[in-house]
Amino acid sequence: MESSAASAPLHPHIEPEPPGWQPRALWLQGRLLCGSVSFFFLAFVFAYFYLHSLDPNHRWKIGPHVSPSIGLGTAVMVLFVASAAAFRLGRGRPARTLTATVAALLLGLVAVALQCILYTTLGFGPSSGGYASVYTGWTSMYTLIALISLIGVEIQAASLWRIRREGVTRAVREGVPAYDEALIQAGIEGYSFYWAYYAALGFLAWVILYLV
Repeated sequence: MESSAASAPLHPHIEPEPPGWQPRALWLQGRLLCGSVSFFFLAFVFAYFYLHSLDPNHRWKIGPHVSPSIGLGTAVMVLFVASAAAFRLGRGRPARTLTATVAALLLGLVAVALQCILYTTLGFGPSSGGYASVYTGWTSMYTLIALISLIGVEIQAASLWRIRREGVTRAVREGVPAYDEALIQAGIEGYSFYWAYYAALGFLAWVILYLV
């Protein structure tokens, strides 16, 4: 007599995510990135004011040449702010979003290159006192993270360019609208918010390192 065992499905049925979840996750991603970089650079802000206020051995600046070029430093800051402004203001306008994103990418890369050029003009190193140590550590990490962050800007530009080239407005894969307009705009919204916040941190760094 044959056994009549109940047949079981090969794999459980997984409900697809609601369409609104993925854009929400991209929006939240930008805010989480802002929190991460805030805590990271807070260490440099604390180090600057702690070492500057105490300075028990009068080693805040060793030598007369511990002062970076304020002209080049200002140019770097302006380029980062212009990059963030172009990216942020270009969102929500399909005809201009790709152009604005590419402009933001190029401006950011020029800012990184100019910061590297600025290092070649310095007359001091990390061991030239507390200010020199904080300056080189702060600006080098800011530049490195900016370069990594620009990869995200490039990804947004590449996605927009691919969609424009292929003429795709919606392509559903596994129940998720991978090229849905709302999804693309959410990615640009979230990342442009982060990039604008990161540029604001650069402005704060410029004020502290060059003006205070």
